[in-house]
Amino acid sequence: MNILGLLQTFILGNRSPEWPNLRKEHIKKQPFCQACGSKNNLEVHHIEPVHLNPARELDPENLIILCGKNCHFIFGHLMDYYSWNTNVVEDSKVYLSKVQSRPYKIKKMSNNFISNFYRRLSWLIR
Repeated sequence: MNILGLLQTFILGNRSPEWPNLRKEHIKKQPFCQACGSKNNLEVHHIEPVHLNPARELDPENLIILCGKNCHFIFGHLMDYYSWNTNVVEDSKVYLSKVQSRPYKIKKMSNNFISNFYRRLSWLIR
């Protein structure tokens, strides 16, 4: 077996040659982590693992975007890469909703506040 064959077998897991294009297209379709909203370090996660059902490898309904920082490990694999989360879509939606509506003690500063601050600061410096 050649080096490319070894890479495909042991690292890529015998992925379909169509996988790289489907992966790119899915990231364009879902351009942010479905759990935290991050747009960085995105990974395409199979909801039903390929090793359990290889026929669903290229099924777009079997894919969800999760960031590789934490969400892929936490939501996709329940903090164990030997496992998978059968409720990853629902769990991600619930968490994203919480992230998007998280409370803050202080309201975020508006542009008006910032410009007034600099105007007052420049008055003090004179």
